Amino acid sequence: MTKFLKISNLLILGILIVICGLGTFYKHISFGLGLGDMIGYLVLYIGTITHIVLTIKSHKKGRAVHLIFILFFSIFTALIMLKATIWRGSEYKWNGSIFYLPCSQEIKIENSKNVLIQMCTGQYDSEFSGIWNKKYIIITKDDLKIPEKLNTYLKTTIDKVEIESDFHEGSLNKRVYYFKKDTLKVNTKYSMFGEIIAVKDSIPVMKVRIKKQ
Repeated sequence: MTKFLKISNLLILGILIVICGLGTFYKHISFGLGLGDMIGYLVLYIGTITHIVLTIKSHKKGRAVHLIFILFFSIFTALIMLKATIWRGSEYKWNGSIFYLPCSQEIKIENSKNVLIQMCTGQYDSEFSGIWNKKYIIITKDDLKIPEKLNTYLKTTIDKVEIESDFHEGSLNKRVYYFKKDTLKVNTKYSMFGEIIAVKDSIPVMKVRIKKQ
């Protein structure tokens, strides 16, 4: 029984060490606290080091000691894991990604699971020209920049895109759109720029602005 408890304690310690290692040497694990993540890491490091020291010093102790370690550090480990995922703070809310992904944006995929993409400002800004057919822009010239991760959900050749108007925040946090689709003229060529926000029927949906002629 004591051997089983020792192994269980070492298993919990191993999980803590792996979390520390991944967060330190691989990718940042966020607690959603912004700069307060430093406090989260401090708690994680202190807890892990304390666990290591107590485990070494108590190697020959009886079952009761190891049982206490298991109960306390299993709760500690569970809280760390929850705080790094579904209990993450408002600075970086839980988005399905264990590791911190800067400039993350969720792309809606119709009839499929949404995809989380790293899209920093300007990284995937696209420019294209095309003819409006009342539903799509039929592309005549393009410089589309699509995240490679989305290629699986798109047609091999992109000859048309669905568009949504870009917007800015007006007074009283009201969205002010740059144009309305129902004002676009059918069979008229438009030049646009923007970025992908969704995939629908294997066709990219772009949030765009119209270039001034």
